[in-house]
Amino acid sequence: MNDKLILPSKSEIEKVLKFDGKELPIFPQAASKLLEISRDESTSIKDILKIVETDPGISARVLEIVNSAIYGLQRKIKALSEAVVLLGVDEIKKLTIGMTVFQKMFKSGKTNQFDMLLFWRHCLSVAVLSMEIAKKMRYPHPEEAYVAGLLHDVGKIFFDIQGRKNYGEFIHNISTSQDQIIEKERKILGLGHDDVGAFYCSLWKLPESIVMAVKYHHQRFNYLHLSKEEALLISMVSLSNFICWTQGIGSFDMVRPPILSPEVEESIDFNKIDIIKSINLMNKEVESISEFYNFVFPSANQLHENLLWTNFKLCRVNTKYYHQDSLAKIQNLLQTNENVLSSDLNFELGKPLAKAKTIKEVLDIVMFQIGCIFEPIHWSLLLKDPKNGDMIFSVVVGTNKEKLQGVRLPKGEGVAGYIMETGEYLIVEDVSKDNRLNNRMDKYTGFKTSSIIGTPLKTENKTFGVIELIDKVSGDKFTPEELNILASISEYAAIAIERAYYNQALTKIATIDSLTDLKNRYSLERTLCNKEAMLKRYGPNTSMMIININKGGGRQAADKILKKLALILKKTLRREDDIFRYEGDKFIVLLSRTDSETAVLAKRRILNLFDTITSDKDEIDIKISIFVHSVETDHAKGLVSFIEEKLFKNKPDLKEEPVGNLEENLQPLLEQEIKDQKPENEKAKTYRKKVSLMGEFIQLKTKSYGRMTVEGISSREIDLIISSEQRVQVNDFLDIKFHLDDPKKSLLERRVIVREVKNKYVTAEFHNPPPYSKSLGFYLLS
Repeated sequence: MNDKLILPSKSEIEKVLKFDGKELPIFPQAASKLLEISRDESTSIKDILKIVETDPGISARVLEIVNSAIYGLQRKIKALSEAVVLLGVDEIKKLTIGMTVFQKMFKSGKTNQFDMLLFWRHCLSVAVLSMEIAKKMRYPHPEEAYVAGLLHDVGKIFFDIQGRKNYGEFIHNISTSQDQIIEKERKILGLGHDDVGAFYCSLWKLPESIVMAVKYHHQRFNYLHLSKEEALLISMVSLSNFICWTQGIGSFDMVRPPILSPEVEESIDFNKIDIIKSINLMNKEVESISEFYNFVFPSANQLHENLLWTNFKLCRVNTKYYHQDSLAKIQNLLQTNENVLSSDLNFELGKPLAKAKTIKEVLDIVMFQIGCIFEPIHWSLLLKDPKNGDMIFSVVVGTNKEKLQGVRLPKGEGVAGYIMETGEYLIVEDVSKDNRLNNRMDKYTGFKTSSIIGTPLKTENKTFGVIELIDKVSGDKFTPEELNILASISEYAAIAIERAYYNQALTKIATIDSLTDLKNRYSLERTLCNKEAMLKRYGPNTSMMIININKGGGRQAADKILKKLALILKKTLRREDDIFRYEGDKFIVLLSRTDSETAVLAKRRILNLFDTITSDKDEIDIKISIFVHSVETDHAKGLVSFIEEKLFKNKPDLKEEPVGNLEENLQPLLEQEIKDQKPENEKAKTYRKKVSLMGEFIQLKTKSYGRMTVEGISSREIDLIISSEQRVQVNDFLDIKFHLDDPKKSLLERRVIVREVKNKYVTAEFHNPPPYSKSLGFYLLS
């Protein structure tokens, strides 16, 4: 072995495995011999036949397979030589290696918690998928990919049969963990299964390429300077293992799938291998031989292509997100450019983004941190409209946000348009010397732009947005170092946006009816499955409506009727009521805290409005019927039973909807999020709490210091009294600091921009407020 393989020593192995006289599994001689001759292009069927004949068990199995229903031969094959010819050299090698490894090694498991059949199903799936990908990538020895996939987790066998710590208990304890399996093994057991497996593969004198695949399928390997073939084999096994876990075909039941190293995507062109087709081929292959291993494998027909592909893309995004290379790059850049970051501000991007559930949350966090790092006067995130290529000011922060929010910038116009068209990072230190600036936007906002930096937001080499920063509070120009930092933040932000988008898209597919945009049957079932939560949500009186569309003359209700009814229900009912399209022409409404009398009034409103808007002659025979059922608190559990009895008897097959392209759907999804939150935002903006709090401020332009009294505060604005001796003007920036009069005496530090000055009374707006201020939020509610 050369220096590319860094294997544990025997003493390190002895610390995690116990050698108490029990014989450890050895690699099957027949499989080893087959591997040895596999690289010889002159190998003939006679050579393969000699090896197969040496093992009676293999011979019997080969004859059993060739005579099975899988091959559908009309006559029985009795001669082994004929069976080998019919099956082919590659198939014989694959089956022989698989069978011998399974019989001699994988059946030796010890604990009940470590399900060996589940483990074998995973290894076999990885092996088959690795071989399929190897063929697509034109890897010269696809059978090596098969063996490497088969043995990639062999270290787990040694942990199970000889581990100093009980591997079954280890699996049981981490079954609900969100941590990586390999990290837990190293921390709790002392070594990872990749190290242990590679150690024994080396002792077995297996080809070095296979040993490296076993060793590095969970690790980074770019520092080893491997050949393209070596890196490709590791990448194919790692990718196959990753895909199998994402499809629920893991070696045991675990919440979190493994993580791909970035080198995998550098070695494999995903466009060449057709992931969906490869997975379906894997399913068929494993299903066809599963009977010989006594496990049941899910049919390929049960896998919906679009959902499968979206899950794969989501997991790829999570992989990039986990490694956080760009985040580390940002931290390094900040450490070497201390002047970029104010001393009283802390850069924290990874943890908040990990908790963000929606696209808007992601964007709010990213834009807040950009404001902290660069201290721009104005900064925006623009998203591309896929219909015409225009750019939309989707998230705007700074002095002119009200004027720019939602404004469209024609395709290719201005600095942002240039970045969108070219995908390049751009710095304009002096806009007076650059003709790419769109002066029309300055005229629109009444702002005088001096310096700009901007970076693209990309996914899979497609630009879907731009982050643009205009001018600094200090009056300084943006620097190339700052452009590098912004480029790294943009890369990280794009990954987080993509991750949030696919999370939301998959959630919507599962819970929302695509035609009416109402909650679907699955949502109703989820609501009803938690009875305690349901009783808490719907209060002391609960009513339910079952709404059916009745078609005259047997005509099925058209989609436009279903949409109209959905619109009527949204307009008529309250925000706290839940509306579901249960199936076909049936709708269910759960009315929160509604007695029978109020529910009947709601029913009449719906019927009257429906009759009004469906009076066209083409729809004269379309009517709806509404059944109302009401219960009081003590009988609310009866409502659940009633719904289950009336509706859940014959469940129809639900049609899965496709996940839309990120570029086409990101902007509409963000607009919907903003629309859904608007009532709360407006309320928060208008509510002002009267206070009398002492504090201090620094005027950024003059660096002068002064004292102030806070008289009123909201989540967006603050009212101050400042000594008349302090000259403060509209659009001045102030850094303010004061303590709230809450029990914790919470310290609030904010940057504000002055909006109005009347003598000593000043109204200012928070310039870059954090997405959520816990202290201020609780204070305003108290």
